[in-house]
Amino acid sequence: MMFRTIPARWFECLTARDDLTLAVETLAHTHKVELETQSEAHTRVILPDLREGLSRYHQLAQRFQNYWPEGQHVSSQPPQRPVERLNHALERLEQWRQEAEASITEIENLQGDQGQMHLWHELLEVLAHGQLNLQLLTQTGPALALQVYALPQKSRPVSQPGAVIAEVIGTPEHSFIIVLGPPQEVESLEQSFLAQKGRRLIIPAWFKDDAQQTLAELEAHRRQNLERIQQQENRLNVLVETHQLRQALGDIERIEWFVTHVDQLPVSDNFAWVTGWTNDVEGKELQQALEKSGVRVILRFPQPPRGLTSPMVMQNPWWAQPFELFTNMLGTPAHDEADPSRLLVFIVPLLFGYMFGDLGQGFVLFLVGMALRNRYPSLRLLIPAGLASMGFGLLFGSVFCREDIIPALWLHPIDEPLTILIIPLIGGGLLLLLGLLLNGIEAYWRHHLWQWLQQDAAMLAIYLGLLGAMFYPYAILASVLGLVWYLLAQLITSQANLRALPGAMGRLIEYTFQLLINTLSFTRVGAFALAHAGLSIAIIGLAEASGHVLFYGVILVLGNLLILVLEGLVVSIQITRLVLFEFFIRFLRGEGRRFHPLEAPPP
Repeated sequence: MMFRTIPARWFECLTARDDLTLAVETLAHTHKVELETQSEAHTRVILPDLREGLSRYHQLAQRFQNYWPEGQHVSSQPPQRPVERLNHALERLEQWRQEAEASITEIENLQGDQGQMHLWHELLEVLAHGQLNLQLLTQTGPALALQVYALPQKSRPVSQPGAVIAEVIGTPEHSFIIVLGPPQEVESLEQSFLAQKGRRLIIPAWFKDDAQQTLAELEAHRRQNLERIQQQENRLNVLVETHQLRQALGDIERIEWFVTHVDQLPVSDNFAWVTGWTNDVEGKELQQALEKSGVRVILRFPQPPRGLTSPMVMQNPWWAQPFELFTNMLGTPAHDEADPSRLLVFIVPLLFGYMFGDLGQGFVLFLVGMALRNRYPSLRLLIPAGLASMGFGLLFGSVFCREDIIPALWLHPIDEPLTILIIPLIGGGLLLLLGLLLNGIEAYWRHHLWQWLQQDAAMLAIYLGLLGAMFYPYAILASVLGLVWYLLAQLITSQANLRALPGAMGRLIEYTFQLLINTLSFTRVGAFALAHAGLSIAIIGLAEASGHVLFYGVILVLGNLLILVLEGLVVSIQITRLVLFEFFIRFLRGEGRRFHPLEAPPP
């Protein structure tokens, strides 16, 4: 039945141990498997052999990953055991490290030197207008220490001892402090500067007499450093190719994905077993994927082992799958619960379109849904919601808040507010009736139909009679019949014990009252339709009052954007509330186990 979930199918995959990672990756790329291991006592697992090697990889990554090639990494193709592949990749990383470490150290030293020269350049541009002989900075003796510090501009001033002379020079980015005094006093001040994220500038020995000469020398040193950095980076690029670093990193990334997503797998010296669940009920897609990959494997679909709970699969067509979002909010339906996703294809857009009826705004929502449907799958719901809004926009005669562009095929909400409120009241009643009927279908699946007929069916008749009495007075007879039905069923169940009737009547009154309150809550659908129309009129009135065509256009655009964002969010929340807490609670418990497909490895 199309409204019923089915259990996932158990699969077992016997593969050569060398092909294990390729087999798991191939299964993961189908997005149709959930691994669950059944390990026997005499088998051993593969993961402890891998975690030690990955720990070494993370140690290397912490130090050197900034010097590894960026972008997608390739991986080796020939079959190989995961441990052997990981060890081989680590050997290449170690070989690369031994040859590259000297270049990396030099690059880091040169970059630090470049940072120093950048600060000196900032300071020297200020000193260029003074008479300070910079060469004197390099000629202090052992009795006096001279240091230069760069502090962030917003740093608080530090009081210095009387034996220390300090000169503060401000720039847009830093406060430079030139300190002269006894070495111990200067060292004490340095700790205060460093605590404020300051940096000590190393005074180069090649400083000239004046700032202009020193700036020219500084630029020469900076260019020379850049050339040396480029030379070392070129050498690192050569080492990347020499040691096939991209391939090594690709292999390790695949192994790390394997360890992250596979808890344990039973293996022997030559074979490995991959087991779990699949939502590929016929098994054709798994078989085709494994055959296409060339992995050596035997795939079969036996009965699942005892004691395991099968995840449930919602078999919905592509057009109903986006609406599984609502169902999953309460949980996965069990095998004896109805999956309402196909019904929501009609229910949700109708509710949204009724509250958000505007041809132009609906078209914008449709375009947004089409543009972002692949990046954000949940926004696919905007496509049917936008179409429904466009449809009700035609019925209400509204285009971007304007009601004078096209004629209303039905009515303008503001002109007939009572009708706008009554229609969703009737629709809400029908929706609750549908929920009660689905509860009956579930009782049939659970072989509890007789119990449902004794109690819930009577309540259904009472509710149906009360709804019908709003339009046809004699429909109240259905409620009377349902009441008699309910009382007789309670007497039969309690073996004619009259003392059980007051409690049963209390439950009936509470349940009926709850249904009526839930029905009345659907009037908020009409209220939001009126609010949308009222807000549209207010925006048009504000635009017309501006008195200028440019202001009119700006107000109209901003007003429509406000409605799209603010009211669209509020309407979405109200629909979620109505679906979950008025409709779903009649039949959906969400007691099934959700199917979690294995995440595919990185490309």
